[in-house]
Amino acid sequence: MRRSSVSSGDDGTASGRFTRSSAFMRLRQQRPVHAPHGAYLKGREWPADGVRSTTALSPAEVGGWVEQFVIGLQVPGAFWTVERYDDGAYTLWTYGTDRQSWASADFEPGASEYEVVQSGPRKLWDETDAAYRWWQKQGQPGFDRFGLTVGSGGEKVWLDSPDNPVAAVN
Repeated sequence: MRRSSVSSGDDGTASGRFTRSSAFMRLRQQRPVHAPHGAYLKGREWPADGVRSTTALSPAEVGGWVEQFVIGLQVPGAFWTVERYDDGAYTLWTYGTDRQSWASADFEPGASEYEVVQSGPRKLWDETDAAYRWWQKQGQPGFDRFGLTVGSGGEKVWLDSPDNPVAAVN
């Protein structure tokens, strides 16, 4: 079993590496309340004011535990849902907690390009794509290369060392 080491600084900070993904069930009162899909469309039919484009990045490529972790670090204030269809296709929906921004990316088995629709002040699929590309350029690091430092000034996630912070892409 691998143990993580957490170090404490004289200034009250604590720092340590992630060892693997973690998931747990939150209590009801700890779960965020997300607006329903229709609230993002503001009463209009889909795609409302969404702008269509295509991408070579498959929604399937961003669905792994490490990928979701890295994208979550760099695309704050967003959450994802998946709408599955009988033929193996699905739509990956990304919503901003601002209740204004949303994106959909359609996965179809065997496709090499995927339709994307985005709306709102944030281009959430573009942010997702940028976070994924950043992760690839770093050599696709696993959980154990990321760490967290927490202190009176807040939290900072880093890659390989505390002096290499992971920044949001927006």
